Amino acid sequence: MGKALGLFFFLFLFVLPVTIIVLFIKFLSKKTKQRRASSWKGKLVNKDHTEYEDDDSSTTQDLYTLYFETDKGEEIKLNVLKNIYDEFKVGDKAEKETGQLNPKKIH
Repeated sequence: MGKALGLFFFLFLFVLPVTIIVLFIKFLSKKTKQRRASSWKGKLVNKDHTEYEDDDSSTTQDLYTLYFETDKGEEIKLNVLKNIYDEFKVGDKAEKETGQLNPKKIH
């Protein structure tokens, strides 16, 4: 019974967390590949900055989101870094090229 219990704890404390981490990394990798593979032109229709408290510390986290409408009428929601968020104003035209992670402002 002791070996079975030890094996259970090993699986629960090591294998399960490692499996969850690997699956999360695969999910992020897939989303990044999909984002890089897309290409479109459109305009920025909305921006959102959300500040939320981190449960594990006394600091706050920021989430910067840009909302685009493509020339084909599709809605695109992108979470971006602050510098990219600051670069765009509502109404700006943008182009997202295949292979790039983020759109660039066009004139």
